[in-house]
Amino acid sequence: MKVLMISRAVNKYGGISRYIAEIAERISYENEVHILSAWYGINNSNITLHQYTIPKKPYSLQIFTSFLKVSKLARKLDRKFHFDVIHSSECEGNYQHIITAHSCVRGAYEKLKWNNILVDAIRRIRPFVALGLKFEMLIYTKRKYNKIIVVSKGVKEELIHYYNLPSEDIVVIPNGVDLEEFKPDKEKRRKIRETYEIADDEVVLMFSGYEFRRKGLEYIIKALPLVKGKVKLLVVGKDDPNYYKELASKLGVRDKTIFTGFVPDISEYYAASDLFVFPTLYEPFGLVITEALASGLPVIVSEFAGATDIMNDECEGLLLKDPTNPKEIAEKVNVLVEDENLRKQMSRNARKTVEKYSWDEVARKILEIYEEVAKR
Repeated sequence: MKVLMISRAVNKYGGISRYIAEIAERISYENEVHILSAWYGINNSNITLHQYTIPKKPYSLQIFTSFLKVSKLARKLDRKFHFDVIHSSECEGNYQHIITAHSCVRGAYEKLKWNNILVDAIRRIRPFVALGLKFEMLIYTKRKYNKIIVVSKGVKEELIHYYNLPSEDIVVIPNGVDLEEFKPDKEKRRKIRETYEIADDEVVLMFSGYEFRRKGLEYIIKALPLVKGKVKLLVVGKDDPNYYKELASKLGVRDKTIFTGFVPDISEYYAASDLFVFPTLYEPFGLVITEALASGLPVIVSEFAGATDIMNDECEGLLLKDPTNPKEIAEKVNVLVEDENLRKQMSRNARKTVEKYSWDEVARKILEIYEEVAKR
């Protein structure tokens, strides 16, 4: 099968960018795989790269330029190579057979409203939001696809609700995880704990994300004064930490917080931790959740996160009904901090559950969709 995969970025650091990288590598051994991308960061001789250039900033110009270029280049490449399937990760252009919707822009906008008419109106006309809404509406209302893959039930429900798409057009395939990269590792645990001078008897809570506000870091820090025992909060990710450091200082828990910034190997930080806490306000899936599960971490996560599709409350972790409530977060953290046996049981459950969601299995399911679409 001859396949063109489209993603603005392809690497193993992000969420959307990792999705294409993992699938492309796996299907490239028995299929002819081409990738159309602006920023390409994997090394695989089985894959043919078609690279285009776009500005990094401002973000709105990046989105606009990429959409125009991808729409044109995908057509041009198809005329030359005659692809069986063209698969776009998100609405990157208007020429594809399959779209993987990692989110619904309209759904995110509505669910993250400030309930302030002026603020929400300003949010809607911000260039990158307006463009995202415009391109999404164009693709879905004009049915510029044969099939849509979504990463969670929530995204499917949003696409049906906001764009009146037929349910049969949409198939749910949760994201995968690299089970070899993310797993319990005593040596990595020792290394990171020594680096940050974390004692053996301290329980480490880990948070990871690039958007601290949307992913709820503020509420974890506000919960820390209510958490019992010897704990440390490990904050991993690239965002401006100043507000959160000041908040921790104000609440008297600055000595319990460690801000690492971007890290090249996040698997080490999962290995060093005991719990993963993620009170996100909106999360279509959340690769960090499955990475944490694969690393054997019980997770305390907002029930709004799409990855909770594959979890059960009180089995692999605990679900938060109100991620903005520091008291609820602290109560659930305390349950696991105080009960080491429960942590160990949930750790075993976490790893066992996520083993069903390897990238190999995701690639197999996506190939089935390719074969279905190619026959049309």
